[in-house]
Amino acid sequence: MNCVEEKMTPPDSLMAKLKVPSSVLESVQRHRQEIKAILDRKDPRLIAIVGPCSIHNVPAALQYAKRIAALSEKISGSIKLVMRCYFEKPRTTLGWKGFVYDPAMNGSNDIATGITEARKLLLDISQMGVAIATELLDPAVAVYLEDLISWSSIGARTTESPMHRQLASSLDMPVGFKNSTDGNLQIAVDAICAAMAPHSYLGVLHDGSCGIVKSSGNAYCHLVLRGGAAGENYYGVCVADAVRKLTKRNLAANVVVDCSHGNSRKDPARQHLALESIVRQRIDGNDNLVGVMIESNLLPGKQPLIAGKTPDPGISVTDACIGIDETEKLLLDAARQLQTQDRATAVNCLPQLAYLGPAGTFTHTAGHKIFGDRVEYLPMAGIAAVFKAVENGDCEYGCVPVANSSEGVINGTLDLLAATDLKIYAETSIAIEQCLLAAIPKEKIRVIYSHAQSLGQCRNYLETNFPDVETIAVSSNARAAELAAATPDAAVIGGEGLAPYYHLNILARSIEDDKDNATRFLILSKSENTTQVHNKCCLWFVAKERFGALHDCLAPFKNAGVSLSMIESRPIRNGKSQYRFFIDADDAYESPRVRSALEELRELTQELHLLGSFPVYP
Repeated sequence: MNCVEEKMTPPDSLMAKLKVPSSVLESVQRHRQEIKAILDRKDPRLIAIVGPCSIHNVPAALQYAKRIAALSEKISGSIKLVMRCYFEKPRTTLGWKGFVYDPAMNGSNDIATGITEARKLLLDISQMGVAIATELLDPAVAVYLEDLISWSSIGARTTESPMHRQLASSLDMPVGFKNSTDGNLQIAVDAICAAMAPHSYLGVLHDGSCGIVKSSGNAYCHLVLRGGAAGENYYGVCVADAVRKLTKRNLAANVVVDCSHGNSRKDPARQHLALESIVRQRIDGNDNLVGVMIESNLLPGKQPLIAGKTPDPGISVTDACIGIDETEKLLLDAARQLQTQDRATAVNCLPQLAYLGPAGTFTHTAGHKIFGDRVEYLPMAGIAAVFKAVENGDCEYGCVPVANSSEGVINGTLDLLAATDLKIYAETSIAIEQCLLAAIPKEKIRVIYSHAQSLGQCRNYLETNFPDVETIAVSSNARAAELAAATPDAAVIGGEGLAPYYHLNILARSIEDDKDNATRFLILSKSENTTQVHNKCCLWFVAKERFGALHDCLAPFKNAGVSLSMIESRPIRNGKSQYRFFIDADDAYESPRVRSALEELRELTQELHLLGSFPVYP
């Protein structure tokens, strides 16, 4: 083996040296029982797990804990407050691995001192009466610290790890499993199932030797939503999807939302949006949401580690955090709302609209054009997800693109329309005006991100103005905006709606080559629009097989004087080479002319389905 081995003080010896007083043991057990009671729905409070992304300075951590202890007393009636004490940091590649591994932050990697100081800190914080949470990254470290922990998490990178599932099965505290970094929930659901079962595995024993650990299973494992590559997942529709996945496996429908990471797009200033949404959902009666996580430190922001320079004790050295002052304000406001709001008469209960996200897309703009501020907007990862959200009743409305004036119809939308019972509620179109957006001046741009289609639509502009600048195609313009916001010399091509969401400036407008490009969008619902006058209808049919069938099916509309603005075909996958035809008629279904045409058409078709009669918003 290419390594050097060094013996460690056994857990039993360190625990004897830093013995936990009986009063602290009782306090830890009480905290665990209170959290378990919340998960059992015997305690109606919300769990709030708040604290630094990572502990790097002991005095600062103690100062933070004193603020948490005082805050906990003020909000204990509606919120169970738990302090994050994270000593281990998973690294995607390289970097500071956390206080346990390198407490001096100088590469000396004095793990023995790190574990000793970490346990001493946990003991001091516990003596303040503060409940403690941590992420258990190395199972060997857990043996040294677990008796002082009231709640623990298994992170997004380790949720799929068998050894972490086994570790969770042996713990006496509630354990939250995070969804994976790409947003996959099923991995975490599977992990919960595994951790609830008994296991026998090799592990580090309390006397420091390697031995067999026989666990009895952990009944208090639950799901933590932390967002992912597809975007945020704290919205009501996402929570409902998570609950369905849990109940399908006969698991308790307990969901904790991590307000940071993917749910804040790694921008700490956005954590309050997730918290406010969770509080609103709780007020509206969603008791499946049992907790939130917030990354917070004495001071806001983050700082780089610079060799030879002592980092500020109160500013994060890993993920950026909000400050303790903002944390106190947010939690005091949340506690006040949870205490005083009558759930039966909830305010701010807006209908919800699912759209092809993330925020700032043209689909988002189209939905806002029709509904303005009268709905809550929930971004979805794909068009199928929008359909599913409305079909399942998670959202009242959905907004999807259906056709582009230069690229034609979106086949996936048509196929989903044919397979659903949803109705088209409304239609609108958006002129596709492409903009150049950045947080820097034009002369400093060295790379431009965008979707391939947008780059193609702006080819002349790019060749004229940025001939030597690298262009990189990504999955969406919203993803491009995220990259541009995080890259010092980058810009994005996309709609102006991206600017406020990603803190970008509009440097140039209407840079597309085709100035007449537009996209049509449909609003979907379980029922038709009964509040507006209809001036269009959409249907699909399968013609009876015979020579000239399509000609004959279109003739009734001509004879009735009904103009058709769309005729599209999609193959039916039944092995018979049949096609499904989609038609937009520029009149309401209720009009005598359309009724007359459909009476004739019905005799000429094997199937005939009305997708909706609806208003068109110009």
